[in-house]
Amino acid sequence: MQITNSAKQVDFYPVAGGKRFVRRVTWHPGAENEMVTFATITKSDMVYDANQYILNGATVTDFHTCAYTGSDYSPMMC
Repeated sequence: MQITNSAKQVDFYPVAGGKRFVRRVTWHPGAENEMVTFATITKSDMVYDANQYILNGATVTDFHTCAYTGSDYSPMMC
């Protein structure tokens, strides 16, 4: 799932098994000083975060059904 508001873009990518997600937050997407953070979170945290973003006016702009494949993130331990 991808959620966007005026300041950031939040992507949730599923991890094999469906119990965890990779959360990728891009601050000021498209700007020259764009900043990206990553975290591995549980499914309940993903549902809570997504609901909070949507309730505060963010828009769902895409859905991710495949795991994150970028070379800029590898979890330390899962």
